[in-house]
Amino acid sequence: MMQRFIQKAKVFLKNYFNRLNTGIRRPVYVENPDEITLPDSRPSPVWPNIVLFLLTVISTTYAGAYKGNDFLSFFMSGFSYSITLMAILLCHEFGHYFAARAFGIRATLPYFIPLPFPPVGTMGAVIKTRSPIPHRRALFYVGAMGPLPGFIVSLAASIAGIYLSEIKPLPPTGGEIPVIIFGDSLLYGFIVRFFHGTIPAGHDIFLSPYAWAGWIGFLITGLNLMPLGQLDGGHILYALIGPKQRYFGWFALAMLIVLSFFFPGWLFWIAATLLFLMVAHPPVENGPALSTGEKALGWFCMLIFILTFIPVPVSLL
Repeated sequence: MMQRFIQKAKVFLKNYFNRLNTGIRRPVYVENPDEITLPDSRPSPVWPNIVLFLLTVISTTYAGAYKGNDFLSFFMSGFSYSITLMAILLCHEFGHYFAARAFGIRATLPYFIPLPFPPVGTMGAVIKTRSPIPHRRALFYVGAMGPLPGFIVSLAASIAGIYLSEIKPLPPTGGEIPVIIFGDSLLYGFIVRFFHGTIPAGHDIFLSPYAWAGWIGFLITGLNLMPLGQLDGGHILYALIGPKQRYFGWFALAMLIVLSFFFPGWLFWIAATLLFLMVAHPPVENGPALSTGEKALGWFCMLIFILTFIPVPVSLL
């Protein structure tokens, strides 16, 4: 039954993206065809992806562990957090992967990045494209099909996890060990208030493993949807408005500079933007025009960015 369902899902996705991929491949005139060096088309080995995936499962399980009388029970207590977070990352990255493949773009399988330290246990995952993006419609789907499914899973985890979470008094401040407070996005804060009302002074919500994974998922979604050059948000916005995306990119960079006074961690993103991510998206051919529904979906992604972005992710008391 499960194999039949997976096969039908593959056929559906293949047919759907075949209808979307209407770009025309133009012939290229070459003066000396014998002098052409074709790019290496050999598939990348899969074993690094598998090893990194397993290491990330272990590191996220360890990061989410919080109770147990022995090492095994302590380690296994983090499994619910690990499964939830890995599901978010898998949906995000394979959304990119399948969208890229649907438009004939060569892409690697996801490379997960383990981080053997609590409280997160991973630095996310990346895929690498090995061929150019043919047109802006392909760029739109490659950019949007990552954060959209990741956001849906994160939202489900947040709703269920916050419902299971408890409001407890905060530890007394002024001790040797500072109290770490994790900030809220607009949407996450709304879900907390919906289930638990206004939190009294001196109290905070102590997140269940599912809620914590959902919080991380919202953080990842918000970061990826920033309208900077090589991020998902930059891809989507360039597909929507073309080179005018650079104005939003410069505004986002200015916003990060201001926010770095409140959360120094944004300095890393500022440096990454200037060195690697770029403010303005590189040019991509126009190709087939986006439909009204695709444009609405693109602007909905920008709304998701506003709802999930966390201005100050971490603060200390």
